[in-house]
Amino acid sequence: MKAYLLAVIICMTLVFTSCADSMNNADNYVQISDNYRNYYEIFVRSFCDSDGDGIGDLNGVSDKLDYIKEDVGADGIWLMPIMPSPSYHKYDVMDYYEIDPQYGTMDDFEKLIEQAHNRDMKVIIDLVLNHSSHLNPWFREAVAGLWDDEENEYTHYYNFTDQYVGSGYTKVTDKYYYEARFSPDMPDLNLDNQKLRSEILDIAKYWIDHGVDGFRLDAVTSYYTGNETKNTEFMKWLNDSVKEYKADAYFVGEAWTTQAIIAEFYTSGIDSFFNFPFSQAEGTIVRNLNTQKGGKLAEAMGSWNDTIKSFNGEAIDAPFLSNHDNARSAGFLMRNLCKKKMAASIYLLMPGNPFIYYGEEIGMTGSGNDPNKRLPMLWSTRNTAGITDIPPEANQSITELDGVDAQMKDKNSLLNHYKKVLALKKRFPQIARGQMKALDTHNSELCAYTMTYNNSTVVVIHNLSGNELSEDLEKHGLSDMKVKGSLFCDTHNRTPRIVKGKAILAPNSTTILE
Repeated sequence: MKAYLLAVIICMTLVFTSCADSMNNADNYVQISDNYRNYYEIFVRSFCDSDGDGIGDLNGVSDKLDYIKEDVGADGIWLMPIMPSPSYHKYDVMDYYEIDPQYGTMDDFEKLIEQAHNRDMKVIIDLVLNHSSHLNPWFREAVAGLWDDEENEYTHYYNFTDQYVGSGYTKVTDKYYYEARFSPDMPDLNLDNQKLRSEILDIAKYWIDHGVDGFRLDAVTSYYTGNETKNTEFMKWLNDSVKEYKADAYFVGEAWTTQAIIAEFYTSGIDSFFNFPFSQAEGTIVRNLNTQKGGKLAEAMGSWNDTIKSFNGEAIDAPFLSNHDNARSAGFLMRNLCKKKMAASIYLLMPGNPFIYYGEEIGMTGSGNDPNKRLPMLWSTRNTAGITDIPPEANQSITELDGVDAQMKDKNSLLNHYKKVLALKKRFPQIARGQMKALDTHNSELCAYTMTYNNSTVVVIHNLSGNELSEDLEKHGLSDMKVKGSLFCDTHNRTPRIVKGKAILAPNSTTILE
């Protein structure tokens, strides 16, 4: 009888200890007040239509905040351009101080900001400073002056010349040309002009006063085409000037270029730059995932983070798989559910702020022209509520894919995998913020690294192979580590475990040790 009671007591103790450990892991998360977030990129037009006119709108985004926060797990939003524009994509701004009427009103925007902040979500918006629309009053006033052969204050907002310079310049009068690198409808701004810089700062302050937490900077390599020194100087001015007004304003720049140039750009003080070399079909993540070279991937991740922090100690990497300019990741991952899950685990658990392109979490596809990469969010295949019309000139559709509603009910879906990854990540602030160190593993298929933050270390291990592998933790001085979480491509896989100092890792899985 005494033996039986002792066994019961031991079992109950183990149960309560296990429950307590689980509860502590779930409840010990406190949102840290800094600029680390998991961002969700939204093309408003194609995201959610709240009023049935076929065009997504800000109220539609507000309606889906719980989905973004609770069902995906993101705690930041990037809104692609929301200012008035003649184009469907809105990267040619007519008025920097308004909301495009297709998307709603300023009241709608302020409601969205308030509801997001109530959920502890940050909101950043696209700030397009390389060019404006040719219909912007600045440009129209400038051209009107040139027709009269008179200069005015707006003449100097743009790069006019009385000689044809070559490609990237468009004739506007009998005498004058203007720089327009992307399109004649997008005249380049003269960012050397001090009055324009003052206007840009006023624009940033205006949107900060309306509640935004920061800005995504479009096409930063084109501010001064071919002159990276001047690009960096302008970004430093912008960063310093805006942060005098709002110290915690967050900037992420689009520098679609080489690692060397991106690294140099970090000297500007801009918080983040999108990690293009790791993204897309030929990027570091997918290339090493397809070849199962986990060790090479960990080494590349560690080297990149060391590099950017050598240029700016506060640098925050911004990894992603695909965005509105790229073929969607589900396509170049061959619609393979396991590959999509592993790719998600890898980029979401990299140091820094990952960016999820809307629909990536359910495996949406799209390639070719830009409208095909910005197709309507697939909320359901049975119910059209909230689903927008396709963008102009799109010639693809999404097939053989379950919508959000069905994936939410499927525990093995890609959507639920994203939710599991980000829920696990929330428990360990070290993953986003820590100092990274790649581990030289016995198995080349393992991508393993430590993340240390506030004197606390976690280990992230991705097994990129289809086999169960073991790794000697004692070899790495990690014998005191314990399994704290795991993610699988196949729900039937055995959970990872530690046996005699060795971590036993399931095929195509991710394991967190602490």
